[in-house]
Amino acid sequence: MLRIALLLCAFLAWPLKAATVINLYQAEVVLPDTDRASETKAREAALAQVLVKVSGQSTITENEVIQKAMANSRAYVSQFGYGSQDGQQTLALAFDRGQVRNLLTQANATLWREERPSVLVWLVKDANRNRDIVWDQSGSALTAQLKRAADQRGVPVMVPIGDFEDVTAINIPDLWGGFVQPIAGASARYQPDAILVIRMRQSAADNVDLGWQLFADTPEQLANSQTMPAEGRAAGSTADALKQMMDQVADTLAAKYAVPLGGAASDAFAIEVANIRSTEDFFALERLLTNLTSVASVNASRLQGNSVIFAVNLLSTENAFYQELGRDTRLSRASVALPGSESGSSEVMTPEEKLQVLYAGVESDTAADSDAVDVSATLAQPRIERNQFYWRP
Repeated sequence: MLRIALLLCAFLAWPLKAATVINLYQAEVVLPDTDRASETKAREAALAQVLVKVSGQSTITENEVIQKAMANSRAYVSQFGYGSQDGQQTLALAFDRGQVRNLLTQANATLWREERPSVLVWLVKDANRNRDIVWDQSGSALTAQLKRAADQRGVPVMVPIGDFEDVTAINIPDLWGGFVQPIAGASARYQPDAILVIRMRQSAADNVDLGWQLFADTPEQLANSQTMPAEGRAAGSTADALKQMMDQVADTLAAKYAVPLGGAASDAFAIEVANIRSTEDFFALERLLTNLTSVASVNASRLQGNSVIFAVNLLSTENAFYQELGRDTRLSRASVALPGSESGSSEVMTPEEKLQVLYAGVESDTAADSDAVDVSATLAQPRIERNQFYWRP
């Protein structure tokens, strides 16, 4: 039992790199009146907000399947209530995630899961030829507007706090010029998954023009990368310009991280991963596979030495699966055949027996073919063909 407890602790303690967005299926919209027509319109607007956040596509409501579903928005609601915002009455709604996901699948749209890249935002404001960095601790209305626009798209953002370390790490010309090395160096303490640099010019009253650069890499990757940042522009009132920009940024990130739904999903197939040398390695790998948006289920079907074979069932296509898998640097394609290519016989075990066998299996890297252990809890076998990978934790 002690071994089992240690295994479960190793599984639960494994950290998540990305930020988890918890309100993707919730929306709150202004309700000018409580009559049926106003509530219907507000409910449709709320569903549209959720579909944009979950799909990662700002134009998702142009999809014909989505447009037809909007007329029956009530069917997707799981909870509702009333509130207020800025002195106006609002309708707060939560939508059923299963129903929303099914709708996106029918529409052959994309799904951007709750684990999303955290974005560090450097914002430089130019007003009357005076340029200042907007810090989080300054209490600027800009930070509140920025975070509101990001929340509407489900993008987790953070703004540098502006303490002594920040002030001495970077200067305004570095940010205005988009110089990679100082930006990467100053951003490292926050450990973001992406960096957004905004140059905002105030033109008249509340109107602004802004240009932005998105470096969709961690500071460490950015310092050694030759990849050009994504860029864009927006203009209008401050709130409108920030919303335009965040739509562009979110669409750019979703193009990298969201997974296409619908189409021809693959039958069960297998992948084999070598260099699994500890229980922590096994559970980290299993968690990685299970959390992929394209994956319906994962089952460890066979262990041999330091190699493990997983049976994988997909919600999407194999191409989408491998594209998503390729974003994790801990896995790389194996250039040579891995051990344990022969299929083992299936054996039903209790969960306790499975964990005990797994503990013994991953500790040994010298087992022969005859010692290979089948840890599958089902008689169903994946296709014989499988792709081979190497684990580098």
